[in-house]
Amino acid sequence: MNTELFIGVDKVKSDLGVSRAKAYEIIKDLNRQLKEVNPRAVIVSGKVNRIWYEEAVGYPNRMVN
Repeated sequence: MNTELFIGVDKVKSDLGVSRAKAYEIIKDLNRQLKEVNPRAVIVSGKVNRIWYEEAVGYPNRMVN
């Protein structure tokens, strides 16, 4: 079970098969969307909330607590 709170550029890059620059763009866009939905969300530059990322990418069989 993955307990990391944030996903970094290398994970996005490998999961989606995109360049490093594109992975950073995706992270930035996901963080913008998260902030719109939840203005109090904690945003870490260069990383994205793991749960938000998994929902956006559509990870199958993700357990919701």
